[in-house]
Amino acid sequence: MRDRNLERNILRVGAFVDSWKRLSQFLDRGFKGDPFTGEEEAAFLDLKSRIAQEYEALMVMLASEAERDDRALRLLNSVPSLSSFKELPEGMSKKLATEWHGTYMGLQALLGRLRGRQEQLRSISTFAVGMRNVFANPIVILLVMIAAAYGVYRFAEEWIPKLTQLKEQMEKR
Repeated sequence: MRDRNLERNILRVGAFVDSWKRLSQFLDRGFKGDPFTGEEEAAFLDLKSRIAQEYEALMVMLASEAERDDRALRLLNSVPSLSSFKELPEGMSKKLATEWHGTYMGLQALLGRLRGRQEQLRSISTFAVGMRNVFANPIVILLVMIAAAYGVYRFAEEWIPKLTQLKEQMEKR
């Protein structure tokens, strides 16, 4: 059985993980003290805003599947811009790396849960579910019983005279 919503959610979480990985590339360069261009600064801010928006959208859409963990948003708030890496206190890079990794592992676990659910659904026969839904309806059951009774009636109406005639012929012999 297919669940198109589930498939879309898997794709969305996968795309979010890719964005999260791109954020890591910026963080790694910032921790090293590499210089950034104006274009990279703009790309970083754009990436942060897309991550924040998508994170919130995922948390709303996957409320039952995903655990709300605001580490991702805290991390985004900790580094307002690429130039702010120079102003980070001692040891902050390790804390940010740990928060990034914790969020990354949480996203991977979420992706695993969604894919596991997808595998469970694949093992369910759509035909069987459809038949169960159809025959769970009392009106359908009533219609099937009427059709069966009519079939028995028609069978009896057609075959009883033939069987009676056959019996009489057998008795005459």
